Amino acid sequence: MLDRVEWLEDDFETDMPVDKDKADVLLTVSSIEAMKYPDSLVAMAKILNHAGDDWTFSTKGYEATNFGYLAGRADIAKLMVERIVEAAEAIGASSVVIPECGHAYGVMRWSGANIIGRPLPFKVLHITEYIAELQRAGKLKLKPFEDAVTYHDPCQVSRRGGATQDARDILNGFVTDFREMEPTGEMNWCCGGGGGVQAMGRAADLRHKVFQLKVDQTEATGTKKLVSACANCRLTMDESKEALH
Repeated sequence: MLDRVEWLEDDFETDMPVDKDKADVLLTVSSIEAMKYPDSLVAMAKILNHAGDDWTFSTKGYEATNFGYLAGRADIAKLMVERIVEAAEAIGASSVVIPECGHAYGVMRWSGANIIGRPLPFKVLHITEYIAELQRAGKLKLKPFEDAVTYHDPCQVSRRGGATQDARDILNGFVTDFREMEPTGEMNWCCGGGGGVQAMGRAADLRHKVFQLKVDQTEATGTKKLVSACANCRLTMDESKEALH
């Protein structure tokens, strides 16, 4: 994590604090983003810096992807939650911000307290929820974006997690031509890799077939720009797009 942040700070000339003694916000990452899409870490850092927030990464608890939960291992799931909780408590964070990897937000937001057996002493917010809060507080200065844009709802964020509206609030705040898919919101189609299917090699053909539904949905909006908020969705769609074309 330290090596990656140091490289990103140098390449993008962006302040990315790690292991501050005290901070109001603990920002976590998903392994998919850290390894496959590191520019998303830079993007989050730039937004929080632009807003003037007091935030940090922590080497004691930075991985939002809970592989214990994914594998059905309660002991590892608890360990992964405890790392983030203890890191947040150590710096006195009032909020823990979670990017999505397929199940990261739901585990911490809806299962975290039950997994460790005590209330969480901070708010858990998906990154879209947090950015929307910054936007509503007037902390973000956004330039108009005039291309047509549509939004893909990640299953674990929208349908299962309930954080459906905030991404739309963000987009409607600067996109001048935002177009909804049909169906959308909690009823939007999966990208094809949900529920861990992305990690199953034998399911590749099925993933690609399901992704065609997403292609058809997107094309029906008449847009060329597709936005989402889940690294697992992005990985699934990138791979399926390559396979189909």
